[in-house]
Amino acid sequence: MPLALTAPATLTGIGSVTGTRVADWADRITDQLPEFPHVPELPERGPGADMIGRTLGLLSEVAPDFSAATTVTGWELTPASRDMRRARSLLREDLDAVEQSWAGHTGMAKQQLAGPYTIAASVERGGRRLLADPGLVRDLVAAWREMVAVHRGELARRLAADWVVQMDEPSLPAVVAGSVKTISGMSAYPPVEPELDLGADLIHSCAPGLPLRRMRSCGGVLFDVSLHDPDADEDLAELSTAGTVLGFGVSPVPGSVRSVLDFFDRTGLQPVPMLITPPCGMVADYRPWRPLVEELNERLS
Repeated sequence: MPLALTAPATLTGIGSVTGTRVADWADRITDQLPEFPHVPELPERGPGADMIGRTLGLLSEVAPDFSAATTVTGWELTPASRDMRRARSLLREDLDAVEQSWAGHTGMAKQQLAGPYTIAASVERGGRRLLADPGLVRDLVAAWREMVAVHRGELARRLAADWVVQMDEPSLPAVVAGSVKTISGMSAYPPVEPELDLGADLIHSCAPGLPLRRMRSCGGVLFDVSLHDPDADEDLAELSTAGTVLGFGVSPVPGSVRSVLDFFDRTGLQPVPMLITPPCGMVADYRPWRPLVEELNERLS
């Protein structure tokens, strides 16, 4: 869905926050991010509350072959497990808190899910990453698309908001480049040509070297400004010109406003409605970003 951005700059979160009390965060997010709240991720609660586990819990409901359990190295495909039941229970708890706290909210709201290529680069089967099996990766991509469609229905039943789905793909640059190491670390998996038109509205990656030319089907691209190579300005500008919303991940420090405006100065583009987010990592409080967004809106109005 097109993002209904009404200001030059709109603040939202990436997803992960500190702590273990989702009810507190549901209240805090709607207070600190009223224009564009997001479902909080609280990975400090343990396996199943993390980005990968949460998404696997949803995936395994539409495609049981992608049920997984935790191991000493992360996640591994396994028949229906207690970890999947826990992941689904935690997400229900999160959505219960959001539904109660955000009652009456009809604007944009966001759900984050780990993308299929990051899952393929992170989850194991038989001692190898899922990337080792191209057919399995194709099945994963198809299941991910179905999962998003099903989950949108659940979100709509919970809250009459304009729901936005964010696909988190921190491993995408490595998957495309063929630099994801095998378990032994002695070799790497072959590069994969990604399919990104999977029903999500935004794609987020906090890794350098984003395959921007492959992201033209994405409604919005969220990235860490500190990792952006100015040599890729032209590709980013082409996305913006084509209508893709850009999300600038910055720290709430002096100079961050300038780092955002520098992109438009370098490319000669007129600033268009954009998202401002923290860079990667867990957030304890969104209030430090508010003055930055207010300054951008004052300069660009």
